[in-house]
Parts: sequence; C-alpha cells; structure tokens
Amino acid sequence: MQTTRLQKIARMVREIPADAVMITSPVNRQYATTFRSSAGLCFVTKEGEGYFFTDFRYIEAATKAAGQAGYQVQMMQGSYAEEVKKLVQKHGVQTLAFEDRNMSVSEYEKFRRAAGCQLVPLEGRLEKIREIKEEAEVECIVIAQRFAEQAFEELLNYIRPGVTEKQLAAELNYRMLCHGAEGMSFDIIAVSGANSSMPHGVPSDKPVEKGDFITFDFGALYGGYHSDMTRTVAVDHVTDEMRQVYDTVLKANLACCNAMQAGAKGRDIHNLALDIIAKAGYGECFQHGLGHCVGLEIHEDPRASLKSEAVLETGNVITVEPGIYLAGRFGVRIEDMIWLSPDGPKNLTNTKKDLLVL
Repeated sequence: MQTTRLQKIARMVREIPADAVMITSPVNRQYATTFRSSAGLCFVTKEGEGYFFTDFRYIEAATKAAGQAGYQVQMMQGSYAEEVKKLVQKHGVQTLAFEDRNMSVSEYEKFRRAAGCQLVPLEGRLEKIREIKEEAEVECIVIAQRFAEQAFEELLNYIRPGVTEKQLAAELNYRMLCHGAEGMSFDIIAVSGANSSMPHGVPSDKPVEKGDFITFDFGALYGGYHSDMTRTVAVDHVTDEMRQVYDTVLKANLACCNAMQAGAKGRDIHNLALDIIAKAGYGECFQHGLGHCVGLEIHEDPRASLKSEAVLETGNVITVEPGIYLAGRFGVRIEDMIWLSPDGPKNLTNTKKDLLVL
C-alpha cells in the first residue's frame, strides 16, 4: 500500500524529532492536503493526526479535498495562532516544528507566544519530501507540458518578420490557456536577435527580423504543477556560426538527457555540458546551471549546477537546459524535462529539437 502524504509528514515529524508540525505556506499546504487556497493552516502530529483550518470561503471545497487526504477540516474560529494553541494543549505538544523558510519574524513571534512551547525549524524537510514525485504528480506535470507543446506548435505558424516579442509571448500564453492550462509557470521569455543573448531576457517591442534566432522559455500550469521547456528557432536563414552554436547546444542537451540517472551527481552532469560547450570554444558563454527540478514550484531541488553536491534520486523531475550566449549578438538554449522514473529516465518533452528555420 502506498504511503500517504499525511503518513510521510508524520514520519518526518518523528524524525526531527518533534511532537507536531504546523504548515503555513500555500505550496506546502497544497502538497500536504492536495487542496489549493490562499488561506489555511495544517497541523500534523507525530502520530499522524492531521488538521486543516481555513475560512468560510474555502470550507466546502477543503472539506472534500483535504478530507479525502485524511485531514479533519475545521473552520477557523479565531486566529490561526489561537487554533494552534488549542491543538498544542489538546495533544500535549512540547516541540512544534514550523516553516522557518516561509515565515516572517512577526508571524513567528505570534505563533511562539500563542503556542507556549518550543518551536523548532523544519529547515527544508518538507521540500525534501516533495523532491520525490508521486506518479499522480508526474501526470499533472505531463498534462501541463502537453498544453505548452500544443501551444508552441501552433505558435510556429504565427512567427514572421515584423511580429514583436511581446506579441509572440502574448500569443503563446493565450494558446496555452485555450488548451486548458491554468496559467503560466512563469513569465514567458520570448527574445529575438541580439536580445536572445540574455538568458532571462524580457519580451520587448522589438520586431522579429530575418536572420534572427528566437528563444522561447515557457511552461504551463495544471493542478498547481509546472512544466518548463525552451526551444530556439531561426527566421529565414542562419549563418554557419549560428548553426555551429545550435548544434553544440543540442549535443550538450542530448548528452545530458542521457546522463540523467538516479545516483548521478548534479554537478557531474552540469560539467558534462560545460565540457562539450568549452571544447567548441564557448565555455565562457555558458554561465548558468544546467537544470533544476520542477513540481509545485518552478525551481525546486535537487539541481544540476557547477556547485551542486546533490545526488539525483528516483522520482525527481529535472530540467536539462544548456545554452550559449554571445553578448549583443545571439543566444541559443534548448530545454527538456527528465523524469527519473522507477523504470529509468524518461524525457517528458515531445517537441523536436532539430534546428528549425522558419
């Protein structure tokens, strides 16, 4: 029988060790209960008793979703701090874990005074649990990815000289929404020509011109889960150097997709891409990390970067996004998502990667 999220969290509480945990951030609340809301608080004891408090706006929906996840759903009567105080007293809690990475000092003081017990920091333990994706989570990521891919395939017919970067970004967003996306994973990057040399360039009023590379970095949301992909296309023609740069990035992408294996170090895979790019003479033009995991947040751990000591595990969904950026001239990035499934690595990105000249 599969371990439930409530059971995973209770086990985490025992391992801290603590008597209970309060979960306050929206992302971790959603993970714990499968329910998304702008307001709420989870409380889980080491014995596995789970409580979810929210207000009138969400109580009906929360009762269905969080209730099915094993939580006792209650409408908040006073403040969240007061509800925590009641549960601390009810369960004889002496040590209460809290999300130190997602709580302000003023919030901490409010809960500390109300709880009247020792507060111990979670130090990212919930995020660590979230690194290993359940199949239902991967299914949401795949659905989001398919929305993004369908939108991109349609966008290709819209690309022509004279259309602006802003128009391309708006069209891509519109088409993802039309296919069923809940929103964008992040602000779309759609940059052309010299602007494509900026890895996180912002779409501008610049019109697309013949001979431009256009880099699109985008993703869709579904069920609160993110997708992430990057494709670079050319308009009308490319120079020999542009083709060489593209082929080098593609070579690095393919090699690193194949190297994404459970047990591999993120740093080693990053260095594989860097070696390929450096041997082609562009080592100084690849300065960002190779990849990051995705899920309820667009950037999660573990990562594949120069300084990463992380070891990849079965269940991770991680990006592979090498790039070369020639300042003031052009840039190329190609990005896929890899799921380290129980049966081995699987590329979740279907869109072709061969150089496309429109």
